[in-house]
Amino acid sequence: MKKQKAFCCFCGKEVIRKDIEDKLRDFCPHCKTIFYENPLPVASSIVVNENREVLLVRRKKDPYMGMWCLPIGFAESGEEVREAALRELKEEAGIEGQIMRLIDVDTVENYFYGSLAIVTYEVKCTGGEVRPGDDATDAGFFPIMSIPELAWTSNEKAIRIYIDLYKDIWAMVDSFKNLFPELGSINEITPKEKEQKLFLSNILIKLIDKNMNKISEDWLEDIKKAVPGAVPHLEVLVTLNKNILRGIQFWLSRGKGTLGIEEFIESGENLGKLGVKLTDIQTALALSRKALWKHLVKERIIFSPLEMYTTLEMNNRIIFFFDRINYYLTRGYFGE
Repeated sequence: MKKQKAFCCFCGKEVIRKDIEDKLRDFCPHCKTIFYENPLPVASSIVVNENREVLLVRRKKDPYMGMWCLPIGFAESGEEVREAALRELKEEAGIEGQIMRLIDVDTVENYFYGSLAIVTYEVKCTGGEVRPGDDATDAGFFPIMSIPELAWTSNEKAIRIYIDLYKDIWAMVDSFKNLFPELGSINEITPKEKEQKLFLSNILIKLIDKNMNKISEDWLEDIKKAVPGAVPHLEVLVTLNKNILRGIQFWLSRGKGTLGIEEFIESGENLGKLGVKLTDIQTALALSRKALWKHLVKERIIFSPLEMYTTLEMNNRIIFFFDRINYYLTRGYFGE
């Protein structure tokens, strides 16, 4: 338990507790000194590895002896809080690190230490190996989504903030890994504009491969609701839609020539002979593009850290592909 002041450090006489400025404070009635309690600065670190595991240490001493927490400790006199975070990380867990960014600052009242200002940083591991230090009995990585109960509620709060900051990026990486199993980490995603465009094209090509049937199924459901006149010709339309998706794959892969063009002219001619309205065909094409983009959204490809310019460029290319297909279907429809 944090001890109260017994004697004044200025006049040496007895200190009392007095309600001052709506708060109970230590007060010397002899020299009229008010002792304001400022929060003690505490630094902690969040270190997360490629497996999304967070580094924790088991406390050796009170308070909360035996419980797990982030590497944490008091900043010393004349020491920056950032420096304290790295020092405590090295002393408690054996890890050297680099401060990446501030995650949280939390002011709490602790039964043992009193008022604390706990500053938590995201830290990148740059060296060392995990081992418990003098103030810890154990140290190790835990899955960040299933950590044990922590000694400090501020640590739990900071980890929740960290998860919220990264959840969309993790979802994006998981999506990429489903399409590209060879992708090791977020660091392998290039920020270069030209390579971004190629990378996003490759993602879309693989996404179509993976979800061809599902995209077509969703498209068919939209057709049934929005274009009832086309329902009798669903089998022909399904084949058409899959050919459209394959054509987009071909063009995205920098294919040259006229692959699919003659086929779309023939498809337009057949749909005309079947009596399908041209307006229904054009609506079906619009719904096909909608189904494709719906899956992009679902896979979180367009809600990623990739630059917005790249995404808009991809959108423009796909619009161009669909316009091109629409042109040749219409030519075939009128027998040109």
